[in-house]
Amino acid sequence: MHATHIVTSTMQLPLADELALYKRYLKALEQASALLLAQTNEQTLTEVLQLLAVTTGVSCCTLFLNDSQTHQQPSVKLHCTWSAIEAVSRLSNFAQFRTITFDRCTPLFDSLQVGMVFVKHTVDLPPAEAAFFAEQQVHTALCVPVLIDNEMVGFIGLFNHQTQRNWQPVEIDVICAIANSLALALTRKQAEQHLAVNTHRLQSLVGSTEDMIIEYDAQAHILNIWADNRAFPIHLERQAIGRTLTAALPASMAQAILRATPKLHKHHQRVTFEFTLHLDNEDRFFLGRLQTLPAETGKARNTIALIRDITDLMREEAQRLSMLDTLNLLEEAIIDLSLDGRLLNMSAAWNTLLALDNDDQAYAHLGEALTTFVHPDDCLALSLAIQQLTSGKLQSHLIRFRLSTRDEPTWIEARLITLYSHKKEITALRGVLRDITSSYLQEQRITQLALHDALTGLPNRILLEERLQQAITRAQRTGGKVALGFIDLDHFKHINDTLGHKAGDTVLTTLSARLSSVLRDVDTLSRWGGDEFVVLLPDAGQESDIRNIAERLRDAARRSINLDGTDTKLTISIGLAVYPDDADSAEALMSLADHTMFHAKGVGRNNVQFSQDIHDTTMDKANLQMQTRLSHAVQDKTIQVFYQPITDTRSHHIIAFEALARWHDDQNGWISPTVFIPMAEHLGIIQELGEQVFDHTLQRLQLWRASNIAIQASVNISRAQLFTPLFVPKLLAKVAHYGLKPNDLILEITESIALLDLSYESKRLQELKNAGFSLAIDDFGTGYSALSQLHAMPIDMIKIDGSFTARLNTIDGQRMMQAIVQMADALNLKMVVEGVETNAAVTYLQSIDVHYMQGYYFSEAVPAGVCELLLEADTLLAN
Repeated sequence: MHATHIVTSTMQLPLADELALYKRYLKALEQASALLLAQTNEQTLTEVLQLLAVTTGVSCCTLFLNDSQTHQQPSVKLHCTWSAIEAVSRLSNFAQFRTITFDRCTPLFDSLQVGMVFVKHTVDLPPAEAAFFAEQQVHTALCVPVLIDNEMVGFIGLFNHQTQRNWQPVEIDVICAIANSLALALTRKQAEQHLAVNTHRLQSLVGSTEDMIIEYDAQAHILNIWADNRAFPIHLERQAIGRTLTAALPASMAQAILRATPKLHKHHQRVTFEFTLHLDNEDRFFLGRLQTLPAETGKARNTIALIRDITDLMREEAQRLSMLDTLNLLEEAIIDLSLDGRLLNMSAAWNTLLALDNDDQAYAHLGEALTTFVHPDDCLALSLAIQQLTSGKLQSHLIRFRLSTRDEPTWIEARLITLYSHKKEITALRGVLRDITSSYLQEQRITQLALHDALTGLPNRILLEERLQQAITRAQRTGGKVALGFIDLDHFKHINDTLGHKAGDTVLTTLSARLSSVLRDVDTLSRWGGDEFVVLLPDAGQESDIRNIAERLRDAARRSINLDGTDTKLTISIGLAVYPDDADSAEALMSLADHTMFHAKGVGRNNVQFSQDIHDTTMDKANLQMQTRLSHAVQDKTIQVFYQPITDTRSHHIIAFEALARWHDDQNGWISPTVFIPMAEHLGIIQELGEQVFDHTLQRLQLWRASNIAIQASVNISRAQLFTPLFVPKLLAKVAHYGLKPNDLILEITESIALLDLSYESKRLQELKNAGFSLAIDDFGTGYSALSQLHAMPIDMIKIDGSFTARLNTIDGQRMMQAIVQMADALNLKMVVEGVETNAAVTYLQSIDVHYMQGYYFSEAVPAGVCELLLEADTLLAN
């Protein structure tokens, strides 16, 4: 759209003057067009305004452009201006003329916005608008709109400050033509600015990517290159533009692009290709993608090649595949779970755990809850573990459960851990599942053997004590009663001595079966040792009910048994005590029942006695008096210490002595440690007794060192000693006082004590280990510790309880000993077998690589003075 104008009050010029005017203005138009075509900047625009001012003779020529920063009131802003020198003094207020809002001069902007030229003398304007121009001392104004796409973007203003100025049509026509040229120039400038911005944006985008981009034509000439990423291994300079792909690029790269180009033109779809380059002494892998792009001429289509270095991705993928291959080689299955416990992924070993035939069956499990494959009895524990992990209460968890997808359940040990996002939010769970069926069953078998008597199959004293404690706990909760009875087989020694041990074993197995047959399902019959049994009657009723059960036991035992063709009559003596009537703890109940049984034997055998029936009798007084004498013995330090050797059967040398407490009572003679040790614990003097044994052992070691006897001594540590504050510093001080070193001693802790509080115990044991003491677990096998617990203890040695040695004459006993030996070897632990009494036991133990032994076969516990004689004999034998 061009500006239109209406001119009034114009004088007709002579023809010669009119021709001269035409020539002058046409020359001005030519010069202005040349300036605007060359360049469009503020200097050029000012020169055009100067040309107009000089050509027209006005005082001031200005260019106003729309003010894009004003949003409330439309306005124009002075972009550039040129004024005659003589008019400068009249332009002192022109600063107020730099921004004009449309409402300041409505006639002016009404004309300009519709594309009309505004030409007025000030005197012809309404008063308000006349005042507006008068402020600038303008007498005549000629304003020509600058139009782009029929919209006013500004105007050229020619202002005369002297006299009124009349305009000829040719003048206005030329000024309008210059305004149109100016509009075209501004349009071109805006397009160039947009192009520059887009080009810069494209270069920035390309530079920020990991790709190299090459544009080439149908003749394979490079037209453009974008490769600002300095980390890209291929570097092309701008000089490559204009050269062919073959000349500018590495050969493998150029050939790959040229081979892929015909496929692109044939199918008119994007084409991808790969190639490899050997750069910097290594192979780099690249992925290329081709797509067409219209050429600038519009006649042909150029091609864009996007090249990406995928070496790192290829290596990561290779590592991932290698990791997957490695995981698939493992027997452990790796699974990923959603937060609600559903399978997201699994390794190949999942197929093995579930006995699947192919991967398709495994893929069908994706999305299924893990508990779907778990034994119903284990689902609750597994669901609780998953809930604790997903809630953040746990970060890892070790759990055992059964998979129920086979005929026989598969025991699984699973380590579950949480997976986190970069925002530290829990996103999933990962589990490592291991089939432990074989080891679990082996452990259960060892536990079974450890908790049951090898001969009769009855629960042993460990299992009995556990069930007794459970029964008392239940009775405390329900207000019920628990009865416990000690049973002794009368005259059993006579059977063994006359008919032999085989007949004795037959008697014991037959008697255990008969006694079990008359008991309730909830009752427990245990073999206590030798010819003694213990019966546990939980949820006992009235006293009459307990007496009836006791009489049934006597009747069952009295039935004759055929031994080598001879019918033999058996009788038993039973002593019973009842919780809470007779005792308030398991230990007290067992002690009372044991004493009551001895009372039953003392009054003639073959009878049943109740503790309450003999309350305050001579037996109770005797027991109380014995406790008093034990307290005096510990107080007076008359407890003796005997030493039993530990022998290396390979060299037949004694390698250590175990210190054992012995008590000779003035009234009853030698008292068994199985009697006075529990009594000392009950009286609370076990710590003092243990310290006396320890002090005596240190004195003996000091004498042996003075005699150049380099041998270790093994000392038992009680629970009371172990939990004593500052136990380790005090122990070290004692050792140093006698001029000894911690490695001169082996400290023995029973397995049952070591398992009371594994975390605290391990900490205390670690202190002893760090101090230099050798540590041993005594009575191993009686506490049924798991391998994981044993592995957590900082120990050097395990001492196998004599109850295991006693079973070596059976196949089950030998298998159990082999299992313990294999476990000790796997944990790199020394092993001493206690209770070795026969040459057959020594021979068998040596056959399974057990060499450290202790027992009556080598020597019973002897006084300290005899130890020197044993060591001298040991030296003579070696020589």
